[in-house]
Amino acid sequence: MVSPFASLLGTNYSPTDEEVPKIKALLAEPAFRLKRLEDEIRELQKTLDELAAERDSLVGYMDSHRALLSPIRRLPLDILQEIFLACIPTHRNCAMSALEAPVLLGRICSSWRSISLSTPRLWAKLHFVEPYLPYAFEPATRTTQHLEGAKSWLDRSGLCPLSISLRTPHSSYAPDSYSSLQDFIQTLIPLASRWQHIDFYMPLATFDALYQLTETDVPLLESVAFHPLSYSETGWNRFRVLNGPRVSSIYALGNDLMAEDFPIRWQELTALEMAGPTWRTSVTSEIVLRILGNCPKLQSCKVILNDGHPSSGVLLAHPPVECKFLHTLQFSCENAGATFPRLLDRISLPELRSFILRWEVDSGACPSLAHQFKGWTKLESLDIDSERTLTPEFLEDFRSLPPTMRRLVIHDVGLAEQVPRDTDDSLPGLAVCPLLETLEIYKCVNISDAALLRFITARMGVAPRPTLRRVHVTFNRYMTLDILPSLQPFIENGLDVSISHNERAPMKLAPWLGLSDT
Repeated sequence: MVSPFASLLGTNYSPTDEEVPKIKALLAEPAFRLKRLEDEIRELQKTLDELAAERDSLVGYMDSHRALLSPIRRLPLDILQEIFLACIPTHRNCAMSALEAPVLLGRICSSWRSISLSTPRLWAKLHFVEPYLPYAFEPATRTTQHLEGAKSWLDRSGLCPLSISLRTPHSSYAPDSYSSLQDFIQTLIPLASRWQHIDFYMPLATFDALYQLTETDVPLLESVAFHPLSYSETGWNRFRVLNGPRVSSIYALGNDLMAEDFPIRWQELTALEMAGPTWRTSVTSEIVLRILGNCPKLQSCKVILNDGHPSSGVLLAHPPVECKFLHTLQFSCENAGATFPRLLDRISLPELRSFILRWEVDSGACPSLAHQFKGWTKLESLDIDSERTLTPEFLEDFRSLPPTMRRLVIHDVGLAEQVPRDTDDSLPGLAVCPLLETLEIYKCVNISDAALLRFITARMGVAPRPTLRRVHVTFNRYMTLDILPSLQPFIENGLDVSISHNERAPMKLAPWLGLSDT
């Protein structure tokens, strides 16, 4: 439509008194046409709505009938139960939540609910968390409901062996504080004959209820983990359940693990973990050697070590210990000093696959491990946290790593203001690890961005096919070079790269700074 006012449209022009009637006259015919179009649109929309309603009715009719043909409706009961069991977490116990199996499975339909409730193995794993009620409103009602839910869960497990983990959100307990843990423990005790795996994190006093049980009460018990909320003397030599005929995995405080009086079938242990802070423990190298010597079947061992002022003669006099099946070994050390290499020299580890070292910063320099690396010919994973991890001397130790290495985790304890090295030999010994798949460095300071880029580029250029799959580095300093663009071709070919730096906070100029009304 042509308008005499076309040149004025879209401007701030104000029409004169003579032009106002002309503009209104121009709008009469378009307004009439607009009304006709709106009427036609309403009629067409009504027709479309009717067609859409008919279509939706047909779709609903067809979908409801097609649902009857769904293959899952025709699955045999035993197959459906196996699918349900595959939904259960394998690395932990099941939470009392409708967001995951087995509770979630019962929320789909009445048929699935009936199947889930009648499948005992779905309910054989339970993670019980004490309700956190610091300012509880009707605490007795709420905790009672929670406890009743746990009892119903256990009732559904039938006669299946049980895996139970228990946690409290409280860091400590006042003598008169309300706790449902004691009631839950009393619920568990009659089921002790079905315990297979137990993991209890609760106040020390709550463990007293377990004293009444003996090794004959727990014929199926295989693994035990006790986490008291304090590091006081536990008196766990009174826990006769630890001497169960099938107990092979123990987690307990280091001070309680004394080979002479702890009620454990040491010769049957396959997994042992000592807990507690290293500065508190009295576990020495001599005790570690004694315990390892009493555990010929041990496969995984995590120990804390605090020699204080040990006598090197004690270590030299102790006979060598051979751990034929030990594949995972972790040390958390304090005051080990020069005795630590002597301790390792007294342990034969022909099957060691994974070695983890946590060396306390105030324990002095971590000794060289080059000699041990040469002897661990099957080592695949190394995880080290020490204040000399990425020093030139320690990096030189990496030249002694066996060619079987696949995973290296380094915790670099360096000062954030330290200047990183930018030389081609910043990561020297890793060249002898042709099968390296994973490199993780945390709090990295000593290695520069450019040196890391050169290392990754060199590893990704290995013929015929690079083995490196994952690089995860967190720098405890600011970025000096953005290397991600250069790594993009490798990332597109499947390399998993995660690199982060400490970032400078941007300076912001606030014109209102200091004014009273800001």
